Amino acid sequence: ITERKGFAIWQKDNRVSVISADGTVLQTFVDPRFAHLPLVVGAGAETQASEFLALADRYPAIRDQVRAYVLVAERRWNLRLKSGIDIRLPEIEPARALDALVALDRDRKLLSRDIALVDMRFPDRVTARLSDDVAASRQEAMKDKKVRRKGDDA
Repeated sequence: ITERKGFAIWQKDNRVSVISADGTVLQTFVDPRFAHLPLVVGAGAETQASEFLALADRYPAIRDQVRAYVLVAERRWNLRLKSGIDIRLPEIEPARALDALVALDRDRKLLSRDIALVDMRFPDRVTARLSDDVAASRQEAMKDKKVRRKGDDA
């Protein structure tokens, strides 16, 4: 008999379970002693978690900020950070995207900014969405600029 150890907490359809590294459900409730395990979310996440978490372990600067690893359509992963930022990773070559994310955070402090989303799904660009508060402030500032311009021309 081989005892399986808790590897991650898996959430699917509002149900939470402790899983082993091969995706086997060990228990259908989460005992507080498992609270330190990574959280993986979504259909298929239980079987794909081991491989993806091994990749994430290569990026401790990012891994330490992750609240949940979310499998989207059983094809690609999103990272939900403790700060509330969502990182959308590509289906193909997520390591390349994680390399770029680490560099952007190191060089430009990307993950310290007031943003809601970083989309890294396209190999030729990275896009970021401002948080709602900052977007509203920016929109208001742009309105003020337009009003001033019209007044200056008169």
